[in-house]
Amino acid sequence: MTKALPKRHEVQQLCTLRSLRVQRAREAVAQAQAEVERAAEVVRQRQRDIERGQRALEELLQAVVTSLAPHLPRWSGMTDAQREKLADRLERDETALIDDEHELEQAQEKLQAARAELTRALAREDAVRGLATQTRRAQAMHRERRAELEVEDQGRRTPGGHG
Repeated sequence: MTKALPKRHEVQQLCTLRSLRVQRAREAVAQAQAEVERAAEVVRQRQRDIERGQRALEELLQAVVTSLAPHLPRWSGMTDAQREKLADRLERDETALIDDEHELEQAQEKLQAARAELTRALAREDAVRGLATQTRRAQAMHRERRAELEVEDQGRRTPGGHG
């Protein structure tokens, strides 16, 4: 027992639909990839900010024991305030980095989901193309059988006879 195949125009519509879904899935992957790249750049920038903050704090602490040491009694309040400001900024950047890394992970998960959906869409498209090929072959075989029957019918007719 064979399954009834869909009509040719139905298969063509299915192929068009599946192609559009693949196209949308590819666009979703591209968008998700761009989001991952943006999130990764935010993380890299935040890491650079942290490194700069760490260097600035280290330079200040080094200056306190070297070049600023003779002036420390006079400027100690200012250096303490600057150290607190740098430490606070560094702490905020480190906290923000955790949030940025979380956003990057979420973007990567979305990208992974979009790629999985693209894979499914491609598989569905491939299945429909296989169905289209099967339908075309069945129609070709049907036309060939019909043509053979017509030839046989014409051969059965007797020359000069009308029936």
